[in-house]
Amino acid sequence: MRLDYIRPFTDASNEILQNYIKDGIKIGDITLKGDFVNASGIIAIVALSKDIVGHFIIDMELETAKKIVSIMNDREIKDIDKLSLSTIQELVNLIAGLSVTKLETDGYDVDISPPVIMKSKNLEVSISDSEFLHIKLDTSIGDFNILVAVESEKE
Repeated sequence: MRLDYIRPFTDASNEILQNYIKDGIKIGDITLKGDFVNASGIIAIVALSKDIVGHFIIDMELETAKKIVSIMNDREIKDIDKLSLSTIQELVNLIAGLSVTKLETDGYDVDISPPVIMKSKNLEVSISDSEFLHIKLDTSIGDFNILVAVESEKE
């Protein structure tokens, strides 16, 4: 996994989240994880194809999800309902779309799937034979876990 494949996802996540979280985002731990991902509460998965293939995942605690949904909808959200899941899907679409735009600027042709959103506290997901690079984004409303497992089809 090359850094130039990963950076667009971290940069896009940071840029989009800064539109909603005004008091700063800090890049925390960066680690390599196995091919299984343990969901914290809400997990969104986007598949990539064409020049770069793999998966992009955003994982967050339920409380973090409620807070970002509340900010995006400009009203307090107490439970994760259909509107909440739709809002999270839109957030992930924004991040994935900007990531693809950044990759295309670097000369890659990339397609993305619509996000698959799952809600579970103890869900273990295996969607790739590759290891995931895990980037933790620390924010005032909670952590966003960005996981990327991609490789180039060009090489």
